[in-house]
Amino acid sequence: MTSKAILTAVLFLFLSAVASSQGYMGTISTGTGILEPLTVGKSTISPASVGAISMQENLSGSWALDLRGKESRHFDLQVVQKGDLIAGSGQMSSGQESQAVAVAGYMSGDSPTIFISGIDPVQTFRVRLSHSSSSLSGEYDFISQDAAAESGTATGQMTLTAPASQAKLLGNGTSPSGSAGAYVGSATKSIL
Repeated sequence: MTSKAILTAVLFLFLSAVASSQGYMGTISTGTGILEPLTVGKSTISPASVGAISMQENLSGSWALDLRGKESRHFDLQVVQKGDLIAGSGQMSSGQESQAVAVAGYMSGDSPTIFISGIDPVQTFRVRLSHSSSSLSGEYDFISQDAAAESGTATGQMTLTAPASQAKLLGNGTSPSGSAGAYVGSATKSIL
């Protein structure tokens, strides 16, 4: 009888270890699948640490860009960034000519991609950039109604008007299940 109890205890411990190593312990099963594990009692969670943090830099400010391809062009731009969207306006200089341009684009991670468009003549530059501190570098593509398509390199400098890096709390709460996506009962589900 004692050997059966010991064998049962060893088998239970073995199966528990296997289930724990495969991630089955602590999961919540719903009709839509298995949600992330919810650990209870291993650590404390303060309301300030629950939620997502966005560390995306705000690149609003003055940008000076030089594009070099078949022709060299210089851009003085005033850029505004809200979230991952970029917009602005400025001037393009090429030789002795100057033209007003509009800017639109987006952030993908820490890399801005902007589209610079002129109206007379109709032309658009797609500029894919990376930045380090206040320096910009990357490549561009160009299409125009009146000229052949081209591509080349882009370099430049930024003078930022917003702080370079702002941590922004995107969500908060005192319940880890409310922020991590696990629903514990219908009462919690209804307040989300």
